[in-house]
Amino acid sequence: MVQIADEFGSFDKYIWGFINHKPIVNKFRYPRQVPIKTSKADSISKDLVKRGFRGVGPTVVYSFLQVAGLTNDHLVSCFRFNECVDAGPTKDVSDDSGQNGRFENGNGLGLTSVIDELRLSGE
Repeated sequence: MVQIADEFGSFDKYIWGFINHKPIVNKFRYPRQVPIKTSKADSISKDLVKRGFRGVGPTVVYSFLQVAGLTNDHLVSCFRFNECVDAGPTKDVSDDSGQNGRFENGNGLGLTSVIDELRLSGE
């Protein structure tokens, strides 16, 4: 973690760099549409493993992206969906199959910044 912070300035900048510093807002209508992993999570996972991390498979990484607010997989019918979407500009990003539209949004929902506030020390 320290090496990533040294190289990129923070873990926050590192992880947001994979998604062009804009959260992905998926507009899923049905639970069956929500993936357990994505190609983006797979590439992040591979990079983390290359950097020496363990236990960071694509499913774990995708779960992190969800909980940290880098991707919004709330169903559009969920009362939390709109709370998790910023009023900023949004653009459509089609997924690999072209069936489910994903939307990028310009805000940072922010739990990754909490990680950067943690101080790693040997004390």
